[in-house]
Amino acid sequence: PVWGSPVVCMNVLTAAASLACASPPNQIREELLRYRRVRTTGVGLGAGLVTTSFALGIADGAISPVAAAAAAGVGLTAAAAVTWSHNEARPPLSDSRFVVQDSLIPFAGQGLFAASPVREGEYLFEYAGERLSEEEYFERYRSGEGRYVAVVDTLALLGEPIYTDAADPARSGIARWMNSLPEGECNVRKRKQRFGGQRGRMFFYAARPIEPGEELTFDYGAAYWDAVSAQAAEVEPEEPAADARRLEGTTSANSGQ
Repeated sequence: PVWGSPVVCMNVLTAAASLACASPPNQIREELLRYRRVRTTGVGLGAGLVTTSFALGIADGAISPVAAAAAAGVGLTAAAAVTWSHNEARPPLSDSRFVVQDSLIPFAGQGLFAASPVREGEYLFEYAGERLSEEEYFERYRSGEGRYVAVVDTLALLGEPIYTDAADPARSGIARWMNSLPEGECNVRKRKQRFGGQRGRMFFYAARPIEPGEELTFDYGAAYWDAVSAQAAEVEPEEPAADARRLEGTTSANSGQ
């Protein structure tokens, strides 16, 4: 909530505000796709080199096949455990536990407040809204500036992110009303699921005990505010390729896993 309206725009879209005046919309998306293809190729080549090295090591007897299989099994088990730990099966807290009213943060518009005590670590709710593909997102926001859109990327930014648009209050949840404070001052933390059946969802938890009347806040991230500042200032347009690199680069800054 800046400019008098709630703003929750993260990951890929945190830099979109600065891109709106920098490149034509079609160029932004084309360069975004091109840059993702380059990353995919690089990761694929790296994985291929590692696999080849292991295969040669096994063939030369330098690496035990049993040890290699065990290492692979441990890696897969660890990946599955991390993925499972980011799932959320519990029901969210009732909306009646919260109230939307004027924020205590200057110039922030409205905010979300606790109406009853919340325990530390308690699951609050998820960022709910319309799920959009990347194509649908750019059809809706041709400049790439979706103020209420949260983005959950994939591992190493290889696949297409999942976009959740909470611009319409009737089709979204109360998480859209939360304002931002710096990490260490906010009382809510986020967690994103980038894999499995719950991929693309973002959950919120109480970072500490929250008393009735307290405003709920979480850290939007430095990249978001950099984009807001860039939009407010009159900056010189950059090359589309540079825009796309910065757009993709913001995803790693706020990765939830």
